[in-house]
Amino acid sequence: MQIKIISDNGNVRVCLIGELNSKVAAEQAGELDKVLESADKAIEIDCSELAYISSAGLRFFMHVKRATETQGGSVRLTHLNEDVAEIFRLSGFLNIFDVE
Repeated sequence: MQIKIISDNGNVRVCLIGELNSKVAAEQAGELDKVLESADKAIEIDCSELAYISSAGLRFFMHVKRATETQGGSVRLTHLNEDVAEIFRLSGFLNIFDVE
């Protein structure tokens, strides 16, 4: 799993590359928490290269959403592939997140 965080003009784009599962979430906790440093801004999470997401990955998304809403920011998910979109649909997360 690779995480790229790109800041530009007060907006933040987070690119998730690979699989986001419980092992990765634990190993990359510090890197994932860097996303929350921008919780007061508009955060785009680009999932174009996210191959798989587990329940631990879904918890990460919910954690980011709660933190950003608390601090006045927003979260938008972009480029969900069919497999990841299906997981979001089955979990009800498509109704919770702004998805493009």
